[in-house]
Amino acid sequence: MEIKEVLRKKMKTKMKSQKVSERRQKSRAIHKKLFIHEDFSKSKCVMLYVSKGTGEVETGPIIKKALAMGKKVVLPVTLVKDRNIKPVYLRDTMSLKKGPYGIYEPKADSNTRPAALEDIDLVIVPGLAFDKKNNRIGRGKGYYDNFLKCLPIRRSKIGLGFRFQLFDEIPTTKRDIPLTNVITD
Repeated sequence: MEIKEVLRKKMKTKMKSQKVSERRQKSRAIHKKLFIHEDFSKSKCVMLYVSKGTGEVETGPIIKKALAMGKKVVLPVTLVKDRNIKPVYLRDTMSLKKGPYGIYEPKADSNTRPAALEDIDLVIVPGLAFDKKNNRIGRGKGYYDNFLKCLPIRRSKIGLGFRFQLFDEIPTTKRDIPLTNVITD
């Protein structure tokens, strides 16, 4: 089995085995670090993801805080056929539905507005493993890497993960897009 697959499996198990209270406590520590990060403070439009039920760093409080700060919030909509994601403005937290992989995303209707890539100042990226060189291992389908390579140069890309997800080095390929920063608890 490929090294990345072994690592994915190990991290999924470890993430799911965390107690909810432990995950919330660690997530709050990560939120504090993100909220004082210069790229978050300066951003007007932030692309996030919904972590509901995934064992990842909880993003609900980040979404609420960004909206309360007057920032525009964008969430990914999964484009299975293209193996990519489309950034869509979040109208409200009630207008979400489960996407093709069970991840919550904005409902498509006449009010759904895609975001222009140049309008997104900061992308908060999920991952199963990260390293000290800001590389990440996602869930293996390449959606985020396909999206991130299309972003304008110098757009900030921050990965959120628990300390146990951070390694000195993880395997990468030419297709993998490194992040600007990784924040852990």
